[in-house]
Amino acid sequence: MKEICHFYDKATGAEVAAALTARHRAASALKAGRLAPLFVTFGTAISPEVVQTATTIFFKDHLFMMTNNRTPRLLRYLSGALMLTLAPAIAAAEDATEDAPRWSNQGLVYLLAPTLSGTQGVGDLELDVDIDASEVFDAIDSGFLGMYRGEGERWGIMLDVVYMDLKGGTEDTFDAFSGDMEVEQTVAIASVTWRVNDTLQLTGGALYSDVAATLSLSGPNNDRQLKVGDDWIDPVVGVLFETPISSAWEFTGAAQVGGFGVGSDLVVVLSGAFAYRFNRWSSVSLGYRYLDFDYDDGDGADRFKFDLKEHGPAIGFRFDF
Repeated sequence: MKEICHFYDKATGAEVAAALTARHRAASALKAGRLAPLFVTFGTAISPEVVQTATTIFFKDHLFMMTNNRTPRLLRYLSGALMLTLAPAIAAAEDATEDAPRWSNQGLVYLLAPTLSGTQGVGDLELDVDIDASEVFDAIDSGFLGMYRGEGERWGIMLDVVYMDLKGGTEDTFDAFSGDMEVEQTVAIASVTWRVNDTLQLTGGALYSDVAATLSLSGPNNDRQLKVGDDWIDPVVGVLFETPISSAWEFTGAAQVGGFGVGSDLVVVLSGAFAYRFNRWSSVSLGYRYLDFDYDDGDGADRFKFDLKEHGPAIGFRFDF
């Protein structure tokens, strides 16, 4: 302000008259609606002369307001024009913030009551498996079943983990021996998802399987332990479908197929669930899950076969964050 006052103190009568004339012309242009568009293109199309004139007008009016103790009309016009021209930009920025893609997260922990059926083999020995859900619950020692989904505007990730540790034992086997069997199975599916539309997503990733069985035999003279198992990775592709049924209910279904001779000859994972939402972040789901493995690898004593179907109802708790 001191510099501006110094300028007016030193200005000649002709310079003051020219400034007043510029002020009058700018005010007339603003009233006619010709000055407001200048603010829209400020910084890209306004000439230095126009910027200098507008700056001079603003500070001169501010000086007049300080010396004459009144609100200049041109300052009001400029302020109004500035607000009108900036309002659409501010609104657009707010809309862009609201419409910006946000990363959503979803976690699910669930309980599965599986029935196991198929064939397992080691070397030349094969064993038919037929175990119902009640026997699985009697034998289960520990386990974890959970899923995570994260999604942006189009792309997302999905991780599904199933771990079960089953233990069982017999006594007086072969009149003198007793035995204990422990079977651990881990299945982990990591996928990338791509949203096609509001209800359909494509998935692609890898499925990791690890099966290990330990047989412990105890006798009067010695104890023996036998461990067998294998682990492998399968490529998988599939689809994910989800749709709301009502304000509280929704349905989610998924199908993945893989193997293709890379690990398994074939692996199929199917699931479907209805979910009831309690509030914005929590819901309960009830559905069914099906896994089918066809794996056979190795020769002779190193051969390991895992041709098994695992399927059953599942209930889970889902939370969104």
